[in-house]
Amino acid sequence: MPESRDASAPAPPVVDPPVEASAADRATAQLAKAVASARRTAELTLAATAAGSGLSPAYISQIESGSANPTVRSLAQLAGVLGLELHELLGAGRADITDNSPFPARFTTLPGLTAMPDGQGTWDTTAHGVTTLRSRLIRGEPGDHARPVRHVGEELVVVLAGQCRLRVSDTARVLNPGDACHFAASEEHEISQTSDDLLLLVVLTKE
Repeated sequence: MPESRDASAPAPPVVDPPVEASAADRATAQLAKAVASARRTAELTLAATAAGSGLSPAYISQIESGSANPTVRSLAQLAGVLGLELHELLGAGRADITDNSPFPARFTTLPGLTAMPDGQGTWDTTAHGVTTLRSRLIRGEPGDHARPVRHVGEELVVVLAGQCRLRVSDTARVLNPGDACHFAASEEHEISQTSDDLLLLVVLTKE
């Protein structure tokens, strides 16, 4: 016979099942971390960030703790003082590291290029199977970049030896050893006035 329960005894407490964090909660937490991390990287205090953004220190603190629901305008003001674009602060387009397709590392030795008196050419240093970047070392004439060109992606030009003139859109500079320029390759650009001993490292995103 089942044991009867004393009607006067208190009922056991009802425990709600754990509630899984919503997508909005996760996004708020991620944003809070991003803002706090960017402020630390910029080495700014709450007071300095507030002064530069026009927001109050308390409000910024609430954003970093995840207890505020900031407007896009407020985030844009924060991004500006932190030296970021709004999409960078929001993490737009930021790929998870686990999404990158692995490829074998390529170690390249290019001996004697700076000592070659007349050698010219292009040496590809891109790893096989790469999905994002291409890199090449150019000695002498800059190939297709000797005339105005534009293409998708970004480009980084570093002068290792010699001298050249780089024009990007309406801006032109003479580059010497140690000089570099990072630009949007969709802007018209060309390399001219190259010295005989010019040696360039060019890194660009794959088309």
